[in-house]
Amino acid sequence: MIKSMIIHEFKMMIKNKKNILFIIALVSLILSYAILVLPKLETADSFDPEEMEVEVKNLEVFTQGMINRGGTGYGGMTGAPYANNTYSLKVQSRMLQAFEDKNFYRFIQLRMKGFDYDVQSESRDWLLIANAPFPDLDHNRNASIKNLRYQGLLDANIPITYEMIEQKTALQTVTNFLLGTTAFMVLFCAIYFSSDIISKDKQHRSLLQGIPIGWYRLINIKSIVAFSYTLLVLLGLALLAIIIISIQSGFGSFKLSVPITLPSSQPDDYFGYRFAEFDTISIGKFLLLACGIIPILSYLFIRLNAILSLLFKNSWIVLMISSVILFSERIYYSRTLTELFGINVSNLPQTYFDFGRVISGEKYYLVNVEAITYSKAFIVLLCTILVIELALFIVSRIVSKRRFYRKAA
Repeated sequence: MIKSMIIHEFKMMIKNKKNILFIIALVSLILSYAILVLPKLETADSFDPEEMEVEVKNLEVFTQGMINRGGTGYGGMTGAPYANNTYSLKVQSRMLQAFEDKNFYRFIQLRMKGFDYDVQSESRDWLLIANAPFPDLDHNRNASIKNLRYQGLLDANIPITYEMIEQKTALQTVTNFLLGTTAFMVLFCAIYFSSDIISKDKQHRSLLQGIPIGWYRLINIKSIVAFSYTLLVLLGLALLAIIIISIQSGFGSFKLSVPITLPSSQPDDYFGYRFAEFDTISIGKFLLLACGIIPILSYLFIRLNAILSLLFKNSWIVLMISSVILFSERIYYSRTLTELFGINVSNLPQTYFDFGRVISGEKYYLVNVEAITYSKAFIVLLCTILVIELALFIVSRIVSKRRFYRKAA
């Protein structure tokens, strides 16, 4: 009976018009981005050879002018501008030549010297720029992370393509998706697909009241089906994105680096502030860590939706409340806020909804709370699930099957 119920619920989810339309919308977004937007997108790591060529010509004219007027010496206030400009000219001209020769290994080595720094490489993310207490540290961190990513390309011992430098390969695109605020879309899928797992049965209340399955067990079956369906859809969408992007920009490599931010390993602080340290993990490890936490978060919201469905009997209200909870951190977020109502933010589950930044350590860096770690995320989220499970069990006893369908009539 249980097996038949699982199959029936799965077929219902597959045939659900709401789910079908949502999946079509997601597929359309993926195809539009992968085919139309990504190939023309200029990232912070894109290189403009024409602009660099103009810069090289300007430096040539400028240094020649210094030679003509005898300004090649050292000044007490100005330092050695001629020597600096000559060095910059050599680096940038060689960088341009390496790019034209598609010698990207040498191109990265020259680029890491920092003579083509683009202000667009500064993160414009709302989390990073919101009330930044130490903007200079943000600037230095961005530079460190950029160099670590480039060094990872050099150390990966793989053929380097320009798409890898621009972070446009399939694996890099998926990784950056999970590292950004767009990762919330993964959890929103779980919310959307499970928002009506109970309320949709109002149309068949007479039939379902006669099913010889306990109310709580029936809710569990619906939750398991929604959980499995969500993960299958997410996996299918990820594979679609990887295939489409791989055709255009290449698959990438699991060996490529993802920069991470770590708390200081030094026992003493510096005038009351502990500076962060930086390291890298492979894209393969990052994706494994993400695959470890996504099911937990998805299950959390599915069970939360089950409680809300029992209480409100309306899928749109459930969808709205769960979405507010998903984005609730934005209501109070601040770079200087470490506690909410006396509770450390590391103990709040919503801190870990932005799971990509938790894995990379950026979440810790943003609010300067060293307790925000991947392992702490598991502890907090599992404790939250236990609380939700207990609440669901109690609510399912209060709002029985007969009471639910009678009030839903």
